[in-house]
Amino acid sequence: IALLLCALFHLVQSKILLPGPSGPCQVQIKSTELIDHSRVDPYSPKHDARAIMVSAFAPVNCGEVQYTPYIPPRIFPEASQKMKLPNSTLNVFELPSFAPSEHQNTTKEYPVILFSPGMGSSRLIYANLLQEIASAGYLVISIDHPHDAAAVEFPDGHVISMNPSIPHNVSLALQTRVGDVIFTLNQLQHNTQSITPPSFSSGLHLNHVSIVGHSEGGATAAAAMLNDTRFAGGVNLDGSLFGPVVHQGLDRPFINIGDPHLAKEQHWAWDVIWGRLRGFRLQLRIKDIKHLGFTDLPLVFDSAPNAKVLRNESAEHLGSLPGLGTLPGLRVRAILAEYITAACGFFVTGEKAGLLNGASPVYPEVVYV
Repeated sequence: IALLLCALFHLVQSKILLPGPSGPCQVQIKSTELIDHSRVDPYSPKHDARAIMVSAFAPVNCGEVQYTPYIPPRIFPEASQKMKLPNSTLNVFELPSFAPSEHQNTTKEYPVILFSPGMGSSRLIYANLLQEIASAGYLVISIDHPHDAAAVEFPDGHVISMNPSIPHNVSLALQTRVGDVIFTLNQLQHNTQSITPPSFSSGLHLNHVSIVGHSEGGATAAAAMLNDTRFAGGVNLDGSLFGPVVHQGLDRPFINIGDPHLAKEQHWAWDVIWGRLRGFRLQLRIKDIKHLGFTDLPLVFDSAPNAKVLRNESAEHLGSLPGLGTLPGLRVRAILAEYITAACGFFVTGEKAGLLNGASPVYPEVVYV
């Protein structure tokens, strides 16, 4: 598969533009370093203060489109190696990012979603999905958890790779992730403009914040809700839940969305927490998707030259990683964005959209368990 991908992407002579968002809002993207001086990074050899990178996806009214690299060049090698992809796979893609608008609506309050990625992954390989969600009128903040992520680049150019000890102490990793999430929310409340783009001067609806995560990010979402009541509801995308929340449960809405063939540890934890979810609860499975299909990778592969060949090969070989499934990338994005926005809209307003009430003929791939 690596040789095939190298051959395919070697033929690319120009940048490939990923599909832009379909919602009514245009989206501006900003990446920011946040330093939590109240915490020591447990993985730092020098016992530095905990520093993280976040990306804000801000809905804006209008502006001139610009393009930003999908993955910054400095972390191509690290990210590609950890995700079992050749270096050339991700560096040809770009995302549209709208330039500042002169007429931003400053009276509207936008709801907020915090997003936590999977372990050994990167916040960057969810960017197209999160841009799509933001275009529906949400401020979305994605958070990289350094030493846990495949690779994280900071503004001064230094890169932190994944610490190989992380998978052997998932409790410490989860505790650190939850601290990152809560710190980010604190920063949003007290220093919003340090995170959002300069042109984004609208208010934020911070009384009911949503949290969404994939894989270990789903466990982070559940644990963060247990630790901080500012999170009004959470969505777990194909993540194995662990920690105290599994037995203590939650008193606010929580939704599990997974692939049709849940791993044994997912079955156990999902079954246990189900009876302890005292707020609105929902469990969904999406046909024809696998664990890495909850990232942008299906859409990235489908946007590449010889997409059909690449998809067929990736279905069988992604190194030692789980597969993507066969659902087309744009369809994956549409399903995830629709169900996440329906859920987060409910978390904010208390009004359930039709998608949360039962199966929809528009999305027959989604099975209500």
